[in-house]
Amino acid sequence: MKFGGVCITTDDAPRLAEFYKIVLQEEPVIEGSHYGFGNLAIWNPGGVKVAKEKNIWLQCFDVNIYALYERLLREIPEIEIITPPERKPWGAYSFWFRDPDGNKIAVAQE
Repeated sequence: MKFGGVCITTDDAPRLAEFYKIVLQEEPVIEGSHYGFGNLAIWNPGGVKVAKEKNIWLQCFDVNIYALYERLLREIPEIEIITPPERKPWGAYSFWFRDPDGNKIAVAQE
């Protein structure tokens, strides 16, 4: 088995896709209510109830997380930061934030 990607279902795909477009600096491939960003898809299949409690984190990497952190604060002023860039007890240098639906994203230094 080979892992292929993640699909986030939402009740507002255009809003969530716009957020990830800014975060990923990538234009999505759009087919109806489906927005594709490589291994990440945003989709509104209809009738989605966005859960308040999330059980997974998306893990991403960047060579300069402080520059990314500063860009996200500038370009998405309402972004919810969980933790700013910091060295974690297990050694990773990372920061964590939420998307508009409350999904958690961790970004670690490459």
